[in-house]
Amino acid sequence: MTAMNALLAAIHQTLSSDPAVAALVGAEGIRDRLLPRPQLPCILFGTTSDASVMQAIADLKARGLKIYLYPFMMMDIPPGNGLPDPYGGEEQAAYPWRGRITCFPVSDDGTAAVADQIAAFTDGAEGYRRMVLHYSALATAAGGVDGFIIGSELRGLTQLRDEENVFPFVQALVDLAAEVRAVMGPEPKLTYGADWSEYFGYHPQHGSGDVFFHLDPLWASPDIDAVGIDNYVPLADWRDEDLGAVNPDGFRVPDDVAAMQGQISAGEGFDWYYASEEARLSRTRSPITDGLANKPWVFRYKDLHGWWSNRHYDRSGGAEHVAPTGWLPGMKPIWFTELGCPAIDKGANQPNVFVDPKSAESAVPYFSGGGRNDSMQRRFLEAHHLWWQGEDAPAGMVDPGHVFVWTWDARPQPAFPNNVDLWADGDNWQTGHWLSGRLGSTTLGDTIAAILREHGFDDFDVSQVSGDLNGYVQGEVTSARALLEPLLEVFQVDVAEEAGRLTFRSRLKASLAPKLVSVVADNEDEPLWSESRGHDSDFAAEAVLTAYNPVLDYEQSSSRSRRAAGPSRRTLSYDLPAVLPEDLSLEAAETLLRAQRLGRRTISFAMSPAEITLEPGDAVRLDLPEAANPDGVFIVERVEEASARRVEARHHAPLAPVNRGRPVLRRNGGGNGPEGFAPVLHFLDLPRLYSGEAASFARIAGFCRPWRRMAVSSSITTEGYRTRTTIERPARVGVLTSALTGGVTGMFDEVNAIELDLYFGGLSSAAELAVLNGENRLAVKAENGVWEIIGFVDAEEVAPNRWRLTRLLRALAGTEDAMGAGAAVGAPVVVLDEAVVPLGLLPEERGRSLNWIVESLGPAGGRSGPHVFAGGLRAETPLAPVHLRAQRLGSGDIEITWKRRSRLEGDSWDGSDIPLDEPDERYRVELLEGTAVKRTAEVAEPLFVYPASDELADFGEPQASLSLRVRQLGRAVPLGIPAETIVIVED
Repeated sequence: MTAMNALLAAIHQTLSSDPAVAALVGAEGIRDRLLPRPQLPCILFGTTSDASVMQAIADLKARGLKIYLYPFMMMDIPPGNGLPDPYGGEEQAAYPWRGRITCFPVSDDGTAAVADQIAAFTDGAEGYRRMVLHYSALATAAGGVDGFIIGSELRGLTQLRDEENVFPFVQALVDLAAEVRAVMGPEPKLTYGADWSEYFGYHPQHGSGDVFFHLDPLWASPDIDAVGIDNYVPLADWRDEDLGAVNPDGFRVPDDVAAMQGQISAGEGFDWYYASEEARLSRTRSPITDGLANKPWVFRYKDLHGWWSNRHYDRSGGAEHVAPTGWLPGMKPIWFTELGCPAIDKGANQPNVFVDPKSAESAVPYFSGGGRNDSMQRRFLEAHHLWWQGEDAPAGMVDPGHVFVWTWDARPQPAFPNNVDLWADGDNWQTGHWLSGRLGSTTLGDTIAAILREHGFDDFDVSQVSGDLNGYVQGEVTSARALLEPLLEVFQVDVAEEAGRLTFRSRLKASLAPKLVSVVADNEDEPLWSESRGHDSDFAAEAVLTAYNPVLDYEQSSSRSRRAAGPSRRTLSYDLPAVLPEDLSLEAAETLLRAQRLGRRTISFAMSPAEITLEPGDAVRLDLPEAANPDGVFIVERVEEASARRVEARHHAPLAPVNRGRPVLRRNGGGNGPEGFAPVLHFLDLPRLYSGEAASFARIAGFCRPWRRMAVSSSITTEGYRTRTTIERPARVGVLTSALTGGVTGMFDEVNAIELDLYFGGLSSAAELAVLNGENRLAVKAENGVWEIIGFVDAEEVAPNRWRLTRLLRALAGTEDAMGAGAAVGAPVVVLDEAVVPLGLLPEERGRSLNWIVESLGPAGGRSGPHVFAGGLRAETPLAPVHLRAQRLGSGDIEITWKRRSRLEGDSWDGSDIPLDEPDERYRVELLEGTAVKRTAEVAEPLFVYPASDELADFGEPQASLSLRVRQLGRAVPLGIPAETIVIVED
């Protein structure tokens, strides 16, 4: 088998035949069968059965819809396939684009071998020709369709030449179109969906300057009704740096629909191109020209009109051919057999790419942060539809009735994309090209416009508003202002009146090039400018945004951001009647907190009355010569007209999109919502950290995404649960990313570090004194099941949601036993704050195993458990003694001493002695040899005399050192935490 045939075997799907279909194509009927792939999961869609195709056609016809059948070839090539790679790799790329199918090796292009390999691909019982004819016959047997696409994006095949510069696969498509026409008759429209980089010609990249309009025989074929193009041309060149500068293409926001329209027949691929990746990074643009024939449209993939309205002449050997191709100007309309953009940050920069971790093609657009952005997709499609249906579009060229948007998925929402157990590609939906699940939503700008129109406003501009918004709830009749103010505040949208027109602008997402102010008024007894800064305690340390979550059956859920260090305990709380997915809600909460912290800085200055260009909403930067200037950019908030124009401005910094990872969606295949409630729960039996009832240190930490309040209930059986407490706030929980071993105690560890991933929130550094006083505490579950309490001074976010903690206080509150056991990678970590709540145990319930369930508080419900947990004992467990010593007396006996510790008020310096936190002072002393206990004694004071006679009986001779285990005995917990060590016997 040739390498090409091996490739065909990898992608081939064996097709079934209905007897009626078999009669049409002259093939024998064969039974449906599945390809055997027991060693691999089901990754791709698979081939739909013939019966399903015919039923779908019948159903669509009954609905009065037009039908276009588009057989689509998927490359089911997993990693580790071992197949020969025509491009020189060790094996073929995983799940590649069909446009990579080519000859083997690729160096055979331009030789006689190409024709043979093309024939092997198209002909035979398992060839491409039979597949296409099969589906054309199937459509005919089902009653016919309105259109049929004979293939798409097979660029690696259509551009292959033989030794005479003939393109065998193009000729095969011409022949195939004629055969399909013979099967389907004259009524259905036929075309081929060429890639946007393929439709207009082939330009070999070997420096010859050759140009071949290689698809013209197909486009000119009488059996082809339209020029099909899969249109994914870029409409933007936006970078984050444009937020603080002027975008060279006139974009005011990343998803500026007017600017995108201006790029459909301009910009990259029309006026200019990037000669290299380095040129793209530096924005060094090279003009597209044609020095040979002054026909730059030949090289412009965006210049559809130039290509469509001219005769085509191939070029070789540095000259145009005398005879034109078979294409005549305007001879057929153009269809967009695909038109799409991913719903991702900066999707218009590179609309053809997509995120799919399993595929070698997976990529994010140029300069994209990778975050979801539905508005980008919507504005891209709006730009195309407005342009091609507008007055500026060339008449008769692009048929607006045949613009097919990629893609709508027939799988039911919300089962797709939420149920990834059924459909493995569900996670790709988040930033993919899908319109299903998005068209019912809106955008922030469209929502503002709808509110204004409903309240009688006509003259407004929302074109500079950027952002997603799934929906907005108006609960009662109210004013436009009352509806708009929460939206404008949460999403940081400024509004100004300009010549009687309301203009809205996204403050953090708009291109705001600052105006340089180099001259200010020099008023007597006043500084040139002044700056004020609010105190940290005046600003919130946490922001909470509550909204309706679409994946929770639209029940309310809250997102929290808490990243600021400082003394403030204030919280910004917003209850927004909007429909927001979790990632968008979290982004808004983080933005609110960030904007408030940045807004601490304000400046004021005065300008001449003649300086009238500066208005509220403008960005400014002071650039006074021979004077100190405030750092940063400021947004003008107020201008007071007087003898001098007094300006007040607030600190501003644009917000570049950040992809913090997708939230875990609730897998609610449309009615099994409670099954998707899977919170992260940690039951903690903590030591006594401060004063309070011992039972109150049995606690629970809970987190789920999206966040929902939770009720915690218990029972001694599996029924009759009684609510004990509620979890009102998400706990900051995570896991270790590196193992945690032993360290020093009683002082700051300046050597070791903790590395962990947090599922939610962040950490902040604190002063040493604050840490000594109880700030920055977390619990790490050790290998022995005990939670080690650790304090930390410095916190650094080394990657999104990954933290490195240094200058540690280890084994706090007597958790040396946990530190000694160590914690492995993946061990749970809980930040100890107000979100970790007491379980509500009664004193008599300490140590009793109970069944616990945790339920979601909300319409969608959901339950986790039962979980078996017994708590409240660690806070009653006597701490390990310290400072063990052994001294040989004159009699030969050994005096062993230690210091006891207290769980209650043990840190006070005022008392004359350490408080005794047990009714009686008792200790158990064990002398060890290896792991064997040689002698046990119980004493009523922190001293034990080991008689010399017992020493000889136990060891046979006097010992220079002793292995000891000493623990305090308690009432509630009989055996305290042991202090186990080897001590030198001092003389």
